[in-house]
Amino acid sequence: MHVHLREGETLSNVLPYTSSIFARGVVMGNLPEPIATASDVERYREEILSVAPDFSPIMSIMLTESTTPETLEKACRAGVKVLKFIPGNISTGSAKKLDLPHLRKLTPLLEKVRDLGMVFSCHFECGFHPNGAPIPKIHQENFAIRHAKHVADFVPDLKMVVEHVTTERMIDFIFWEAPDNIAATITAHHAILLYDDVCDKDDSVRNPLHYCKPVAKHEADRMKLRQMMTTGNRKFFFGSDTAPHPLWKKRGPNPAAGIFSAPVALPLLCQIFEEEDALENLEKFVSKNGADFYGLPRNQGTITLKKESWTVPEVLEGTTVFMGGKTLDWKVC
Repeated sequence: MHVHLREGETLSNVLPYTSSIFARGVVMGNLPEPIATASDVERYREEILSVAPDFSPIMSIMLTESTTPETLEKACRAGVKVLKFIPGNISTGSAKKLDLPHLRKLTPLLEKVRDLGMVFSCHFECGFHPNGAPIPKIHQENFAIRHAKHVADFVPDLKMVVEHVTTERMIDFIFWEAPDNIAATITAHHAILLYDDVCDKDDSVRNPLHYCKPVAKHEADRMKLRQMMTTGNRKFFFGSDTAPHPLWKKRGPNPAAGIFSAPVALPLLCQIFEEEDALENLEKFVSKNGADFYGLPRNQGTITLKKESWTVPEVLEGTTVFMGGKTLDWKVC
């Protein structure tokens, strides 16, 4: 329920690693020229289906400073299910002129999302304090919790997905405080990595191959993620956030944020759920909870995994693969 497929040659190369296993996915439109209108969606959907005709893309448009209620109406008629927002200066394809405090001023837009039956999918991180001072990467999600609460308060009944949660505090908000119309996605890589695997004590990225936004957090946060993933709670479901970048973008002083996890997504989840003695809840997390929240029919097809060790390739299609060089215990048949 959260994939980045890019476009052009990259899309052709990476999409099969998702479409060969997953029947559908929420496709994020934070491209260099964002997917922001109905016509953008129609072009992008056509490109996706030209590569994987049996895949069902759940289309989104990006919230930008140009988005209007009329934009949303046209997009909805074009089959768009999701309004996606990445605050400015946070991650790849961020909205240039909008940040989380702007959400207070966008109530009419979010009410329109609600009234059209769409889902608001938001990357909740704050990069800066009100005085302009930067917030360390490890704290950016927790500083955004108040904005998630504001949306819940000023747009009641809006279906909202808090994307790729990483902290115990955000999980507690969703589990204990948020109404049933607010849910969250969890990635596989955030259930594996810790902050020290990514950044040094000065908050600089020391391992760009593990760098994504939000960054991985502390052990208590990781254990809370694994608990929510594996208990079958209906407010939490899988969003891979697979986000491939060419090798040259992952190197240097300002590496791109994103992890290419599609080739290992299901085997890695199987391994995590086995470690937590919860394989019986894997299907809920991967296939049922997200479909139910989005109001989609559950897929009737099946896929089989078997207990068989294999070594993950380090590079595929010119981009590094998460867990590359490591051995996983489960394999898709």
